[in-house]
Amino acid sequence: MMNEHEEKNRSHDDANVTVEGSPKRWLIPVVIGSIVILSIVGLLVWRRGNATTEQAKPEAEKNETGTVKFLMEQQWLIKMKLALPEEQTVARQIKTIGRVVPAANSQAMVSTPVGGILSERQLPRIGQYIAGGQPVAVIKQTATSAEQAQTRAAIVQAEAQRVQIDAQNAQINVENARLEAEKRTAAGEVDAARIRLEAAKREADRMQRLFDGKAASDKQLQAARSERDSAQNSYDSALKRRDALAAARPIVPRKVDVGLIGGPDGRLTVTAPFGGYVTKVNKSIGEQVSPGDAIIEISNLDTVYVEAPVFERDLNLLSGSRTATFTTSAYTQTFKGSVLDIGATINEQTRAANVIFEVENAGRALRLGMQANVQLDGEQTVTAMMIPKEAIIESEGKRYVYVLLSGEEFQRREVTVGDEYGEKVAVLTGVEKGERVVTQGAYQLRLQELKPADTGVHSHET
Repeated sequence: MMNEHEEKNRSHDDANVTVEGSPKRWLIPVVIGSIVILSIVGLLVWRRGNATTEQAKPEAEKNETGTVKFLMEQQWLIKMKLALPEEQTVARQIKTIGRVVPAANSQAMVSTPVGGILSERQLPRIGQYIAGGQPVAVIKQTATSAEQAQTRAAIVQAEAQRVQIDAQNAQINVENARLEAEKRTAAGEVDAARIRLEAAKREADRMQRLFDGKAASDKQLQAARSERDSAQNSYDSALKRRDALAAARPIVPRKVDVGLIGGPDGRLTVTAPFGGYVTKVNKSIGEQVSPGDAIIEISNLDTVYVEAPVFERDLNLLSGSRTATFTTSAYTQTFKGSVLDIGATINEQTRAANVIFEVENAGRALRLGMQANVQLDGEQTVTAMMIPKEAIIESEGKRYVYVLLSGEEFQRREVTVGDEYGEKVAVLTGVEKGERVVTQGAYQLRLQELKPADTGVHSHET
């Protein structure tokens, strides 16, 4: 038997166990309840996210088809326009950017052959037109006696050359006059031969009718036919002679270009070698010049060159002399030119050859140094659907058009675009013959596809 003190201690220990164990029994239900609540909340969030995803999926799938609903009222509001693609076989285009440069032998630096001082006359200004042989500067020589003697000898030689050229030009004028006379004679012979031929044909036809009616003999018919054949031969010969003479070009007289005009007191006049515009003035009146110093620069702009690089991959499209078109940012007009030379070397950095085009510039609209956009047809051709350029929409590096499916339904199509031809562009894939593409209004369709608008109007599809 336990004594009273032991019982009290045991009762006290039992009481401690009861008090200390009580909190542990309450903690377990609280933890379990919290877990259940969190699970329920997580389930609800997951289901709501799934519902949102499921709801958004049809919209995404709808956008992937590229189909856009655009009501008639919307089409009328933006004045939508459609175009029917045209299937054409077109030449591959070569495009590049070039620079206007002087044509060969059309630019000259007018320099002085002797030393001296520029005096007596005002130098031409930049942009002024100078005719060939026109004096441009007077130099008061400061040369030594030997140099002056050499200059006088050069002037005498130049004058002798002038006389010789004048004599040659006189003979050339005689030959040109004879050529013109022969052309007029040949033209008269053609007219006479034609009249004879027409008369011989009528006579041969008349004899044929008389012979058929037993009113003329076979001998008369053969004579008429012989005369007709002879007249035909004469007419053919006259035509050939006239055409041959017409193809002959008059001989161009030589220009008197001595460049020096001697004067008293050791003065020397420098003249322009040909007609052109002054593009540079390097000296001033009263300035000391040395032999060979350039005074002014003259450029003839009636014909200019355009130098442009053509990439190595496009050189196979060039073959022979081809016509090219040129546009500039300064003018709306289009200039025409032809391929003059294709460079024999390829630039290692740009992988392009330098191509020279010759351009007639009678109005002198093209100026040296001006940038020119070059476009010409290549040797290869391609069959494509031609549509207006405004029908093309670009987005994220891709190009699209909108094709009409029905009166109020359109479909976005990705297309492969080729070269441009004026206001039209070649489409290689993505558009079929007979389909209609949207031109005016394509951008509004793109906006409608990205963010569909609730128009709230009734559809009247046609």
